[in-house]
Amino acid sequence: MFNQSWETYDVKLDQSCIFLRDTSPTCINGTFHMSLPHKSSFKCIKVQLLGLLEIPRDEFLMQTGRQYTTSISEQPIGSSKKLNSFQLPAGDYEFPFSIPLSGRMLETITGLQHSYHTYQVQAIIERRFRGNTIIPRDLRIYQTPDLYVNHQISSIPTTTEKQSDQEIQYCIKMPVSNIPFGSKFSVKCFFSPLSKNLKPNTITLSILEKHNLRVDATAAESAMHNILTVTTSRNSTIFESNHNITDQTTETSVEDDYENRAAEWSLDLPVQLPANFDLASQSISTRIIKISHELVIKAHFENTETGAPIIIDETIPFSIYMTPAVIEDDGTISGQDIECFQENENAPPAYGQHKCDAIPPDWEESSRQLSGETLRMEDPQESYQRDIANGCMACVPIAGLSLESEPPAYQFCST
Repeated sequence: MFNQSWETYDVKLDQSCIFLRDTSPTCINGTFHMSLPHKSSFKCIKVQLLGLLEIPRDEFLMQTGRQYTTSISEQPIGSSKKLNSFQLPAGDYEFPFSIPLSGRMLETITGLQHSYHTYQVQAIIERRFRGNTIIPRDLRIYQTPDLYVNHQISSIPTTTEKQSDQEIQYCIKMPVSNIPFGSKFSVKCFFSPLSKNLKPNTITLSILEKHNLRVDATAAESAMHNILTVTTSRNSTIFESNHNITDQTTETSVEDDYENRAAEWSLDLPVQLPANFDLASQSISTRIIKISHELVIKAHFENTETGAPIIIDETIPFSIYMTPAVIEDDGTISGQDIECFQENENAPPAYGQHKCDAIPPDWEESSRQLSGETLRMEDPQESYQRDIANGCMACVPIAGLSLESEPPAYQFCST
């Protein structure tokens, strides 16, 4: 709520988070509320959508930050065609508005310690002899992913199988390579050392978010460093967890060959993506901004004979995407387990929607008769007469037809 000279203004959006689709037009719908305690003069009242791209400065080549306007759309909601200003009497006013959006727009990109690209819906009140009054409301815009449009989430796991230099065979598996924002998934790890002199210690799971930014160099930067573009990069950890291998699983071995065979360890470790727009970003690749994600696994072992530490370091790239399946219209994030998404894709119908074939009332009696008798071929007329006598037929012969007489023969008609 904005207050100036006892005048109050407010902008209410029907949706604070919008997912765009190429096949259907989308609009920003909302209402601008204004309360005037007395008659006031205005030059213009309008609503606009503003998209801003902000690249912060770094400590090396890019001495100054960058700011670009990526999108601007305006819709006047109050103006005068003949006069420079117009007046409104005291009272409460509501101005509905609808701003159309194009199918392809740069997504909102925010995360840990950055706001690269943002959108705002601004109500602007212009007066002749006073400064403009701006009432902003944040808006998030994302592209609807193809996985959501096609109602499919790939169930093919991402698996890495290798053998380390220290003769440790291991397998690390993620459920899928595309993970919805704010979701939870599990990482399955299997370690099988070829020597029984290895002792497991800890395992660390972390998610690394890598940023690569590329902008055009200014005239000063180009002259000073002889470059045309400036590239900067930074990494941040958005998730990290430490586990004791022996606490997460029990070692298994073959009893008959226990003395000559090492133990094996199998782990199922949970990973929870941050369910906060200020703590993580989606994976995206544009000409200026590229954000990627990697799952980093570090398993620590120890050689009991030499005391030397052994570290298995593995990296699995994957993608985080925004989807309306986990992000509501008001921006609420309802993170779910990735297994729930896969189950819902091919879920059976609800119990009340199951369809069963109708069972004839004589089914049980006929079944008992068939079970005690030997099946034989019989004349259809005899079978029909028996069923009529026993009351087992649910229908009667069609009127005008007799089963005892032969059907009429076809004859040629002369005209």
